[in-house]
Amino acid sequence: MTGMLLKLIITPLGIIIASWLLPNVQFAYWYQPILIGALLAVIGYTAELMLLSKKTKGSVLALDFVISAVGIYIGAWVFANTGVTPLGAILTAVLLVITEIFQHNWLIQSGKIKREGILR
Repeated sequence: MTGMLLKLIITPLGIIIASWLLPNVQFAYWYQPILIGALLAVIGYTAELMLLSKKTKGSVLALDFVISAVGIYIGAWVFANTGVTPLGAILTAVLLVITEIFQHNWLIQSGKIKREGILR
């Protein structure tokens, strides 16, 4: 459960930071990146529970990148007055994947992913 809480904080925060730094990631209201981030955190955590191990770390990062980029781009369509370009979604996904590297390493080294995993 620690991994889920970590993701629920870091993913929305990463999207908020990207919206501050990147001109092609714009949200009209403060709650929009939080909702998209929370949804991506739940999807990402579920994928980690099912797939993450020392052998699959790279492929799970690639999957996280694709899910993040597509989720941010499509998620922005749901909200009014929100604009995220494909490049903005890709750059935001890169930022999130950088944080995922540290999260995955911590989850694997601490053994938390084995204890929390549903398919282990």
